[in-house]
Amino acid sequence: ELLFEKAVTPSDVGKLNRLVVPKQHAEKHFPPTTAAATGSNGKGVLLNFEDGEGKVWRFRYSYWNSSQSYVLTKGWSRFVKETGLRAGDTVAFYRSAYGNDTEDQLFIDYKKMNKNDGAADAAVSDENETGHVAVKLFGVDIAGGMAGSSGG
Repeated sequence: ELLFEKAVTPSDVGKLNRLVVPKQHAEKHFPPTTAAATGSNGKGVLLNFEDGEGKVWRFRYSYWNSSQSYVLTKGWSRFVKETGLRAGDTVAFYRSAYGNDTEDQLFIDYKKMNKNDGAADAAVSDENETGHVAVKLFGVDIAGGMAGSSGG
């Protein structure tokens, strides 16, 4: 069951090492983060999310009074780094349709930004010393060294 999707912002994948969870989704789908619910330490709760490959990602979920926002912190920067998330990509959160409310299995998935949206950026970053621009489809260079030629 899809809970919500969020297009990640530059600050979600930047040096702040946190994902801001939209308030309406945080309050509807994630456990309460009040001091009464999490203990007086105010450190939030640990949530486990399984990805499509069965890998479990653990994030600290808490409420920041200073910015009045719900955030995923500890573990988030590792997820960003290992998945190569960039601003504009989408993160999706799911809950198992089976089980009960107290033992829900949570899942996380992500979608990369459409390559056409960042084509110029991708072309520049994939150009090697010989001037070859890699055009990749499913990780395979489909340009085949033809980039820059005047025709076939």
